[in-house]
Amino acid sequence: MNKTILIKSLDDSAAQFIELVKDLTKDEFEVNVNNKWSAGQDLMHLIKVLQIVNIGFTLPKPILRLLFGINKKESRSFEDLRQLYKNALEGGAKAPTMYIPKPVSHTEKDRLIQKYASLNKSFIGKLNNHTSFELNSYRLPHPILGKISFGELASFTSFHTSHHFDVLKSKLAHLNN
Repeated sequence: MNKTILIKSLDDSAAQFIELVKDLTKDEFEVNVNNKWSAGQDLMHLIKVLQIVNIGFTLPKPILRLLFGINKKESRSFEDLRQLYKNALEGGAKAPTMYIPKPVSHTEKDRLIQKYASLNKSFIGKLNNHTSFELNSYRLPHPILGKISFGELASFTSFHTSHHFDVLKSKLAHLNN
């Protein structure tokens, strides 16, 4: 995927999620619908993911090579990765424990939105500092998708945010009916 398009996608998906969450009432932000995470928990989950991704993108290249090897194949497309992830979720894949958020209070909403926006901006900066070659070559482990290239991880981060946006929109529609 083109880095400029990827950065715009990351920016847009984060802005869309923030726009949805920023004006939620206490109930809309805190209530679990159908045993699913609350909006606050979705936000906290996205923060946890970005924290780890940001760390991964700062690891020294020799360490990355040693721990995860070099990607020797062409990075998969945005759509191929999204379908792979969707299939895994439909097959029962779940977020690992470290990414499962505890209940989140409405009083934390504004601070968490700022933190999320800041982490996303930081991630985009780190992404921007890598060449296309590096984005295709260096890998990190993903708990569901296995070892994926930096570029694939950036694509995942974008559609993962959109996935949580869509799920949250659906939960809110159910809550407000």
